[in-house]
Amino acid sequence: MRKVLFTAAALIFMASAASAQESVVKEAKKAKGDPAEAAKIIEPALSDPTTANDPETWKLAGDFQKSMYDDENMKLYLPGETADTAKLYSSLAKMFEYYSKCDEVEQAKVKSGELKKPKLRKKVAQELAKVRPQLTNAGSDAYNMGDYAGALKYFGLYVDTPQYPMFADMDEVKNDTLVPLIANYAALAANSLQDNSAIVKYANIGKNHKEEGYRSLMCLAEVYGKGETPDSTQWLAVVKEGVQKFPSQEYFVGNLMDYYIQKGKVADALAEIDQILAANPTPYFMYVKGVLQYENKDYDGAIATFNDVIAKGGDFQAESYSKIGDCYFFPAQSIVEENSKISMDDPKYAANEKQINEMYGKAAPFYEKAKELKPDNRQLWGQFLLNIYWKLDKEKYNALEKELGY
Repeated sequence: MRKVLFTAAALIFMASAASAQESVVKEAKKAKGDPAEAAKIIEPALSDPTTANDPETWKLAGDFQKSMYDDENMKLYLPGETADTAKLYSSLAKMFEYYSKCDEVEQAKVKSGELKKPKLRKKVAQELAKVRPQLTNAGSDAYNMGDYAGALKYFGLYVDTPQYPMFADMDEVKNDTLVPLIANYAALAANSLQDNSAIVKYANIGKNHKEEGYRSLMCLAEVYGKGETPDSTQWLAVVKEGVQKFPSQEYFVGNLMDYYIQKGKVADALAEIDQILAANPTPYFMYVKGVLQYENKDYDGAIATFNDVIAKGGDFQAESYSKIGDCYFFPAQSIVEENSKISMDDPKYAANEKQINEMYGKAAPFYEKAKELKPDNRQLWGQFLLNIYWKLDKEKYNALEKELGY
């Protein structure tokens, strides 16, 4: 008998709870003239199973957010009014959350047979389609303020929504050509947060944008190339894709050439850079070819290429002068090392010393020119000239040593 009484009490309690939540919904409806207050009132109904399983509850919650959004959005166009953009964008995000949940709950009821067909999908889809462009403004404002989490939320929503089932019949959303562009911005925001999973998700969409896709590929390369578990295979594939799609972007070409050099595949790198130069003969790519020729010990070819870079003027002149110096200096260093292993009385030693002096003498003017063009970039000329002056001109050595602060 007690068990029956307990069950009856439980049923009475459940009915009371359901009634209470339904009362909350009714109270919220009555307060719709003050949407901010109505939104607060309805919050408990969104987490209680008795009302949260009703699509109308979510539709109503979304309607309150829409009212707040509309009020603030109107202020953007009225003279003398100032919109509260934080409130505007917060309501915007909640509209997507609540209307999407409305559709999800309604579709579950259709699938279970509780409803014959959806009644609310078309309406909520139309409302979200109208305000969806505002997500890009919300994302931009957040990004510019350094709120990268907010930027990722809004840009991500813009990119994700075309895949929502409610938009299946809305071509203007489903086939939105702006999605790859906005995906780039989502990837950049995720990159600032070091959110690798979000980077991979959005960058793989953003990389397909013809102009801005290189940004996503750069983000992907950073994800695969760094971190605790770098993936060299994925990194190389991304860099090669960047070279193919965006051959004018130095980032991809430079990284690919470095990879080939490190792996001892200079011949492959030269073949690749020749193809790139055929389509885009920039000073940078010419400079890269010269570096590859130098790595391949084709010093005459490298010198000719670096002279072509210098003749074009503009960027990489100082670097090219320095590398021409390297074409003489480093072969001389091999002879210096050889001489360190033989006797000074050996006739070969004197012949080597003469050759070293000649090659140092050829290198010096090029390092000096690099110093003239970029006096602050001591890596291009500092130690090289010190070595040369020590050998050829002690007075210049002393002056340079003092200049470098040694």
